[in-house]
Amino acid sequence: MPAVGATRSSARLPPSGPALSSPPPVMSPPSPALAGNREIAATLTRIARLLWLRGDSSYRILAYEKAAEALAEYPGSVAQLALQGELRTLPGVGNAIERAVTEYVRTGRVSLLDELQEDYPEGIVELLALPGLGPRKVRALWENLRVGDVPGLLEACRAGRVAAIPGMGPRTQERLLAAAEAAMTNSALHATRWLLGTADPPAERLLQALRGMPSVQVADIAGSIRRRSPTVKDINLTAASDSENEVFAAFAALPDVALVERPVAGVLVAATHTGIPVDLRISPPTSYGNLLQYRTGSTEHNAALYKHAQLHGFTVLQQATEPQLVGKTIQPFAFVREEGVYRHLGFDWIPPELRDDKGELEAAREGHLPQLVTRRDLRGDMHVHSVWSDGKATITEMALAARERGLRYICICDHTRSLAVARGLDADRLLQQRAEIDVVNRQLGDDGPLVLAGCELDILADGTLDLPNDVLAELDFVVASIHTSLTQPRKQIMRRLTAAMRNPHVDAIGHPTGRLLLRRPAYDVDIDQLLTLAAETGTALEINSSFERLDLPGRIAREGAKLGIRFIISSDAHNPGGFDLLDYGVGEARRGWLEPRHILNTLPWPDWRKRKI
Repeated sequence: MPAVGATRSSARLPPSGPALSSPPPVMSPPSPALAGNREIAATLTRIARLLWLRGDSSYRILAYEKAAEALAEYPGSVAQLALQGELRTLPGVGNAIERAVTEYVRTGRVSLLDELQEDYPEGIVELLALPGLGPRKVRALWENLRVGDVPGLLEACRAGRVAAIPGMGPRTQERLLAAAEAAMTNSALHATRWLLGTADPPAERLLQALRGMPSVQVADIAGSIRRRSPTVKDINLTAASDSENEVFAAFAALPDVALVERPVAGVLVAATHTGIPVDLRISPPTSYGNLLQYRTGSTEHNAALYKHAQLHGFTVLQQATEPQLVGKTIQPFAFVREEGVYRHLGFDWIPPELRDDKGELEAAREGHLPQLVTRRDLRGDMHVHSVWSDGKATITEMALAARERGLRYICICDHTRSLAVARGLDADRLLQQRAEIDVVNRQLGDDGPLVLAGCELDILADGTLDLPNDVLAELDFVVASIHTSLTQPRKQIMRRLTAAMRNPHVDAIGHPTGRLLLRRPAYDVDIDQLLTLAAETGTALEINSSFERLDLPGRIAREGAKLGIRFIISSDAHNPGGFDLLDYGVGEARRGWLEPRHILNTLPWPDWRKRKI
């Protein structure tokens, strides 16, 4: 769901350089400026939350929420569609949504929203987004304490006034305080950061458009997206061309591009219709390697690299697009490929995911860089959901989608019984599911993939597991996860994880820190103890590929690998397209310096099964 209050991005100009003599006319921002997609989506989200607060029908609320999601993700201009009368071509847009969006695009207001806001302050919808706060509690906070926004809730909790409201009490106050503190932090982060999986698709579309331009010889995604950082601040693109004006003009006209600023030499700054800032830099083909290396970063990696260069007699001259390495002859060293930059300075080429100044330069100088895991190394996926719990496809549909992506085995790990919201399975339903899996395997035959029977076992708040051992013993694979009581103190969190990891039937811990990027911090887990337990018990730790999680983080996985811990890279797929998320999990594993030997699901299932026995 889009963040309430999201507005159009205002991209900043890069460091100044000589202006282009005659910039193409398409570079000027459109006038009048049209509302951005996320701005429109945020308005619909605000309407939905106020309808919820008012107690309106769930059907109507859901209609606004679904429309907000669809409009936020649309790559073109929603405002233009509204003005052209074509908004109904988008999924989830009916008469009421079309009227609201068109009114907002034309006037900047929505009559329904004005009506809904008469009884409550502007910030009250932010409270509805907090975990543990539904309409009843939000109304109680407003009516009893006149708390109408997150800062007000924070102040009231710290003063101890929330606990005095009937039906709340000290424990609720403690939970709301933690939620408010997290919201204050995350709102600042969300203003400047984007999930990798949100920025990646438009970046790929823009890249393919660049590569299709006749005057572009080569182009790449750079920056934090290329390094596979879990969150990014913008889309960095690089291109090699001798016709930068022509490229800039064509780029500014692309359907994904909006809010283009007037370019300076070699640099164009814009934003997508969804609000993500875009930075395109162009260099002559002869120095493209310098540009790509520099724009990939990170800042810390580049600083260490250039310090090394200076210690070895080079001068680093800052240019508009990239630094130049100048030797004693005062001749700049230009490289067509970035491998040349590293080789000239005495290093092996360093994979982008490692460029964080965490020992990669030393390893590259000594020839000891890891042979990082790739998506092609994965033979199976051990955490897959189906319609038996909260998945959106049958076991057969998930198996066929896995086959299309080259996987040789998958494990159906649906939720267990305590997670009622996800229609979790009890022992009887697991038995029925196993019978269906046997049928599916016979139907798939030798073409596969082999479908394994497992579960995502809930680790309960008191430290017990959601199913008895005799049931777990019949399964091929068990991934145990914490889904509830996430605000417990560290001692209790670790008691729960310890109980799971010491159980002989638990094979892996799912999303081990519980983080949701830009939404929820990790629960209070003792990382050192977690890694020690994993090494001691042989329990694998999951790298969950959902780009909202990317959990276990790579930096922790790297420490675990030193202790001999093994990992699984799982999609946590809830629909056939979910298998594509494995690319994000692989990226996070690579950021942790992991090789195929560290990842259990790079093994054929028979080899892995022998290890289990």
